[in-house]
Amino acid sequence: MGWVADVRVNSPFPKVPDQQSDGPLHRLRYALALLVAVIVAGSLGYHLLSKLDALDSAYMAITTLFTVGFRELGEVNARTKLFTIFYLIVGLGVATYAISNLTALLLEGDLRGYLLERRMLKRLDDLKDHVIVCGFGKMGFQAAWELKKAGVPFVIIEQDETKGRSPRFAGELILYGNAMDDMILERAGIRLARGLITALTTDADNVLVTLTAKQIRPNLPVVARSAKLGTERQLRAAGADHIVSPYEIGGRRMAGLLLKPEVMNFFDIVLQQEQLELGMERIEIAPRSPLVGQTLREAHLRHATGSLLVGLVHPGAGLQFNPSGDERFQAGDVLLIMGPAEALETLTRLARATA
Repeated sequence: MGWVADVRVNSPFPKVPDQQSDGPLHRLRYALALLVAVIVAGSLGYHLLSKLDALDSAYMAITTLFTVGFRELGEVNARTKLFTIFYLIVGLGVATYAISNLTALLLEGDLRGYLLERRMLKRLDDLKDHVIVCGFGKMGFQAAWELKKAGVPFVIIEQDETKGRSPRFAGELILYGNAMDDMILERAGIRLARGLITALTTDADNVLVTLTAKQIRPNLPVVARSAKLGTERQLRAAGADHIVSPYEIGGRRMAGLLLKPEVMNFFDIVLQQEQLELGMERIEIAPRSPLVGQTLREAHLRHATGSLLVGLVHPGAGLQFNPSGDERFQAGDVLLIMGPAEALETLTRLARATA
């Protein structure tokens, strides 16, 4: 399926036509061009037959065409009468065709849907630092909903055109097509995306999406769904950076709620976007940040910002949980911090040198 033809708003309006097909605007332009051509031809005829100037000729052509019934101008003879009869027969047909097309476009919603979807195409062209969600089943739906709640821009790729009509995603960008098609991924802005989530039904499809995405952009972070236990190896080999098994996660959570309910409740508070009293953020230290060169003990993050440093990742190294006070911050370090929203914002400005 062509990517342009598959872009649509989350609405009942028809598809955007591609460059080879007749869209609503093309039909409207064609009808109006015919109408203008008939008026010009009528004006020229009255100019030659009735010896009228340009304004009077156009006046006669328009009043005759729309059967207004004003008085005739200029010389009226047999040739003028025959021309008027022929002009009315041809012109009325063209005018009726043009007006009916315009009325249909306005009343049936074709033109409005076309213009809305053109705006969606413009939004696609302007996308950057967004997330691509492949598959709009139950898992893809929830992933997209979490992104929307977090205020992260995203575009959904879904092959089934019956999906994506939820009121929750009204007006969101949805590309209807095959996520394994590199043209669809290119149209979704994969080269400027911050990451990709593939949550298709089968593991084989998720492997192919991961392979295609990594071929286009090898450094793109990819989170892949694993429907069956034991397929993680294939997804890793395809290049998936993170693998999520819903059944494994669900089983762990169910057991954890019985064995360690307080711990699970704590993580719910941290991870749920609705909980404003406590949150967790991932922040990268900018080269010009005043934190660069300081140790954790010297920075006094908790005292200065009210946030808690949970983990630290040096460039090219793994995660250090609960780092010691002697750890020295470097440009490019990633901080995992926890605290109230205001404290997180304060530390974010400090780390990014935007204070």
